[in-house]
Amino acid sequence: MVHHDKIKDLNTPCILVDEKVVKNNCKSMIDRANQLGVDIRPHMKTHKTIEIGKYQVEGLKNQRVIVSTLSEAKFFTKAFKDILYAIPISPNKISQAYEIHCEIDRLHLMIDHIDHITSLVNHIKQTNINGKIWSVFLKIDCGYHRAGANPESEETIRLVDLITHGEYSKYFEFQGIYSHSGHSYKCTTPQEIKKLAIQEATVTGSFGKKLLACGYPCPNVSIGSTPVCCHLPDNLKDLGVTEIHPGNYVFYDLMQMELGNCSVDDVGVSVLTTVISVYPDRNEFLVDAGSLALSSDPGCTHLAPNRPTPNFGIIVGHPNLRVLAVTQEIGKIVSTCDNSPIPFDHFKIGTKIRLIPNHSCLTAAMFSHFYVLDSHDDVNGELKSFVPNKHW
Repeated sequence: MVHHDKIKDLNTPCILVDEKVVKNNCKSMIDRANQLGVDIRPHMKTHKTIEIGKYQVEGLKNQRVIVSTLSEAKFFTKAFKDILYAIPISPNKISQAYEIHCEIDRLHLMIDHIDHITSLVNHIKQTNINGKIWSVFLKIDCGYHRAGANPESEETIRLVDLITHGEYSKYFEFQGIYSHSGHSYKCTTPQEIKKLAIQEATVTGSFGKKLLACGYPCPNVSIGSTPVCCHLPDNLKDLGVTEIHPGNYVFYDLMQMELGNCSVDDVGVSVLTTVISVYPDRNEFLVDAGSLALSSDPGCTHLAPNRPTPNFGIIVGHPNLRVLAVTQEIGKIVSTCDNSPIPFDHFKIGTKIRLIPNHSCLTAAMFSHFYVLDSHDDVNGELKSFVPNKHW
């Protein structure tokens, strides 16, 4: 049940952000990076707001950020002058990227294929009017097998040679290498994540050292995912890593809890929803938050049978109650334990409750604005609104 006076009258579903928790999450990650002697280049894609983006770089000398769309890149030029667009650049986006690049110090682009290089060169040859060259990172595949060049292939070395020493070098400023361990979300224990963190750091760091040994520049060796960045090895810098790039950690979510990366007290986001009907004979009730509020991400299904599945979220304060199913605007709530009756006196029709979603990145993307509180427990706390960037 909700006890904050200023959110009891909010229309539902809506998203709530605990500012105090988010600030603490941001500070904790900065502190860990400082402790390890590496930089942090945080990702904006989870929240897409200027305000939280500033929390992620507070106190940092180098305030560099990452985005997942060019719309985000344009949006964040209001606050940041060093932005990495962390998706391999396609030809249809190059003109837009160059316009943004000319507005700030650097818009870094991601490459992992020769065609990216030739497309970027052709654009500069045809349209460059101010002499600005491209700033690029090379994406390395550290085992996720989504994007990224093979660090064991000589072809990958040739890509670096082409833009640093070869015929196209005058068109590029090479920023270094970048890997993303998205497969960390398929781990089952914190120990597995720690092992994967060492693997990613070793693979990416070793390739960076190889480039340097061959006479190529490699100023940045960037690794990460939120799970990996929660379990970094103490010798990260010795492995050759210079920076980390987490994103989801600002909010965390149910997946991060289940993977052992955070506690429920670290989760800084929830969906406010209303009970719309109850069915005591079935030991179920319905809320007005469905797939368009929570998303349809099923979460850590690979953790079954230890994790009740399906599960699209849990009720704050009642972790034994889960969202069994979602349709467009409706969520069905059941007890995790079939033999445990739901206390329907606490969940009458019209009652407002908060849900912790599986995947906060997708959930946050569903809403046009966030209601922001100093603390969910402060009934007199200030209620603010943050407006995220939307779409592409």
